[in-house]
Formats: sequence, C-alpha cells, structure tokens
Amino acid sequence: MTRTLYVLRISEAALEQPSTSQTLQVASNSPLNSDAPEVDSLAADPSTRPLAGVIAGQYAGKLAREFEELFSATGIEVVPWFGDTNNQQDAYVALEDVTIDQATAQHPELQRFDGQLSRAGTQESHYRALYCNLQPVDNPFGSSSTAEVGLSIRADNVEWWDHVTGAKASATVQRTVSGEHDDIEIYDATEPGFDNPVLLHEIAYDAEWPTDVRVWDDYNRSKSAQTTVNGETRTVDPTWQRCFVTSHEFVGTPILESDKLRLEADTDNQLLSASRWTGSSYDSVSLGTSDWRLRTLDLSRIGVERIDAQTEWVNTSNGGTHRMDLTLKRGREDALWTVPDNGSTPPQGLIDRLSPIASPADQAAGEVLDIVAKSEVRE
Repeated sequence: MTRTLYVLRISEAALEQPSTSQTLQVASNSPLNSDAPEVDSLAADPSTRPLAGVIAGQYAGKLAREFEELFSATGIEVVPWFGDTNNQQDAYVALEDVTIDQATAQHPELQRFDGQLSRAGTQESHYRALYCNLQPVDNPFGSSSTAEVGLSIRADNVEWWDHVTGAKASATVQRTVSGEHDDIEIYDATEPGFDNPVLLHEIAYDAEWPTDVRVWDDYNRSKSAQTTVNGETRTVDPTWQRCFVTSHEFVGTPILESDKLRLEADTDNQLLSASRWTGSSYDSVSLGTSDWRLRTLDLSRIGVERIDAQTEWVNTSNGGTHRMDLTLKRGREDALWTVPDNGSTPPQGLIDRLSPIASPADQAAGEVLDIVAKSEVRE
C-alpha cells in the first residue's frame, strides 16, 4: 500500500506505524517507474501529518531535491494527498517547513527529509477551481480573441463560475487534444463573459498529475535508464529531475512540457528545440529559418497549469538581442509568445523563427489552480 503526495509515492504502512526498521518507497510518479528507492521512516504523527524519512538509492539526491522543491514551490497552491484506496486521510494539502540533509557524511546516497502537511479540504468539501485573470497581451503572432485553458479529460461537472457575483454558466469544450499521458480538453475563459471567471470541476486525486505542465532538469542524460538491484534489472523512468521552483540551478538542459508540446532550452548552445506528442512519441517540429538563437531562459512561475518565463534571443549575424515572454499551458500545442511590459515588437526574423510553435491568442488567462469550498459556490 502506498500514499501519494502529488507525484511522489510513499509507503502508507511506514507513515501510519513508523519505526526505524520500516521502509518507505518514494519515487517520481510515472507509469514506467519500477525502481523506487528505499526510505527509512523517522517519524510520523497522523495528527500533524509530518513526512520524515531517509531516501536511499542511486537517485536519492534527485528525489530529495524534488521533495525540497515541491515543499518550497510558490506557484502551487495545494496538492492531493491520497492512498491506493480511499480513506479519511485523503485530502488536498498545503506543504510547509521542509528540510533536506545528507543523512551521514559518509553516504551521499542517503538523504534525510522532514516536512509538514496542512489539510486544506477534500473532494467532498471542495471543488477544484481554475481561477482566471483575463488580461490583453501584445502578441505579434496573431489577434485571436481567446484565452484558452486546459483540463484533463478526467475532470467532471465542469462549469464556469464568477467568484465575485456568484453567476454560473455552462463550459463548452473547444476541442480535445491527445497528450503524452491522457487527453486534455481545451476551454476558452472568454466564453462566459465574466470579469472573474473560474472553471469549477471535480477530478479524482490520482487523475490530476499526468497532464499537468512540467519543468525538467535532464541532467544531460536520457529520461529512462536500466539499473540492477539485487541482481534484478529494472527500468527507471524518469531519471530527470522534476523542478518546482524558479530558482532551480540546472545541471543539464531545462525541458518544458505541456503534455502536448515539449521545449528544450539548451542555452549553452543557444538552441531551442521543439517537439509535439503524436500519439506514441515526441516528434520534432522544425522552427523557422532565422539567425536568431536562444540566449537565456528565465523562469518566473512553475505551476501545475502553466509555466511562465522570459527569454532573451541573440541575432548571430549582428549581435542584436531581443526579449520575449513565454507561457506554456496544460495541453496546448503551441506556446504563447508575447511582448514584455516596456518591450518592443520583435524583429521579423525572430517572428519567423517562433511562428511554428506560437499561439495567436491576444489574451492571457492568467490561470491559477486552487480549491474552493462547495458551500461558497452553492446558489
């Protein structure tokens, strides 16, 4: 039996009956991951919901950093905390006060973590709520008056709600796209005509994470690897680190994913590579011919529904530079490239470069995923 904290799996037995002889299994949540490292439980008090342990194994350092960053993430409001079978512990939780230390000076493969969970609500008491803050943007790639947002196809009872006036409206699926882990339904936040649109929905705890946006540090290695444990060969996927904070210091190449579009930002070689999920693999997308190359990627937000960043580009023919804002949203086939505040219209060569992966929308939804009490929504 295991429990899952968003995308990290933890042995339920070790948390409920902690002892130094018990072990946890903790791993990045992935359908292919079969090499969960061992973790010794140090303490667990169900009333305060602490998580404490020592992560052991080949990828202990990576996993410990994922714990640390998830607890420190400012772009994530609450995450699901659930078990293999439903019980009264399942809930949405906020994460607090994590510490990460090397368990012993002699063994860097042992990493100690200690954090706290704060209960925020449950599926029975709260809706999942995608709060939208519609804003016009300066988009040199088009003027489509839409502000599209995505939800997993597993979401039910989807409707628009104005959190100020209390008005409600039906939510129409604009289209459905096939992502790496599941299908995603696309909605338009301009549809209800609300000043404060919120996309209410219900979704199982274990259906949330697969289609969320992701930032990876690829550590300059393949995403999957073979390892041998006690004579047994296992596949580890992912070996990349999931990043949750914008201050992450990358060891390898930053990789941004919408579950449909993948962007690899190799700033060391001034190269942006793009690929789209086509049903069984990510297939390369050819960017436009141009002298403009990616110089920097500055992440400003890592959420579960969108990633924001500012990019700087350099013209290799004359040394000129230009900045563009980037937003990558759940399930989107294209990225939203916009002119920054106090910025200027990009040169044609840069427009040509990015056009194959550029959304034409002239509004940003500014979506943030949270929860809202059902009692607050009742008419």
